[in-house]
This record gives sequence, structure tokens and C-alpha cells, in this order.
Amino acid sequence: MALHAVRAAAIAAGLSIVVLAPSRAVTAADAGIVPPAGATVVREVQAGGAQVYGCTESPSGTYAWTLIGPNAILVNADGTTFGSHSAGPTWTAADGSAVKADGAHPAMVVKRPDAVPALLLNVTTSTGNGVLSGVRFVRRDDTLGGVAPAGGCDAAHANARVAVHYSAIYTFYR
Repeated sequence: MALHAVRAAAIAAGLSIVVLAPSRAVTAADAGIVPPAGATVVREVQAGGAQVYGCTESPSGTYAWTLIGPNAILVNADGTTFGSHSAGPTWTAADGSAVKADGAHPAMVVKRPDAVPALLLNVTTSTGNGVLSGVRFVRRDDTLGGVAPAGGCDAAHANARVAVHYSAIYTFYR
């Protein structure tokens, strides 16, 4: 069974598992989410968790699911825990180093309509002296799931929250 089919089946079953995959080559479909020339890969990790949305009212009185942020575990290729991914967006390694990116202005490519888009984010803040020190870009790719629900957000559900399972590969670049 292909990797994407295994991951899709896990998400459909509501499982929060991470399937490890080897690094993959950049393809033409990646246009727009490739870091600048000279950027080097620091680490590639699998993410598994949820994109968390809140039901909010707009100034015009309509309701929509709004991204609160991710809640995901990051796993190394050998199955050990690399760290976590949370709102900000922020990635924190087990060694205490962390990066925060400009989530408002990503380069974005929609590869699957039923999955959050692939992204290239510019790092705005880096803390700690560890594996994420000096990281300048974070790339999210090979995404499955995580899209906000199509309905269920209205006045009767104002302030409700929903966690939508997703998985992705994150690559960190210096």
C-alpha cells in the first residue's frame, strides 16, 4: 500500500499515528515552496496531530471556522521524538531549541483539496542552542487532512473548537 494511502486510512480511522518516510526529491509540483538557492537541509521530520479550529463570528455577523493552531508531535526518521509543533506557528525540538515563523505570509501550494496546503515559511524568531539554531525556513509538504470542517459553525456553535487530524512532513533549512 502506498505511503499516502496508509496515512489517509489512519486519518480516516481517527488515528494519530505517524508513518515514517524517506526524504523525497523536489519536483515541479513543489514550485513556490522551494527555499532559496544555498539553503541547506537541517532536518526532515514527520508530524502527526491536529489542526485546531474555533468557530468565530466575523464583524459582519457570519460564522466560520478559524485556525487556532496546530497541535502535533514531530518524529525523526528513526522513530524517536524530535519535538512538537504548536500555534505561532512554532516548532520546538526536544533539545529546547525552537523557531517561530511568519504564518501570515507563507508561500503556499494546494496539492490536495482535502488537505492543508504545502507551505514555505520564513522563520522570524529562533531561540536556544540546538538543532533548530539558525534555521531560516520551514517547509510543510506531503500533507494529509487538517482542513477546517465545511459546516457546523453557526451562532449555536459560537466559540466551539474542533481538532482535525492531519499529518505532514516538515523540513527545516539554514
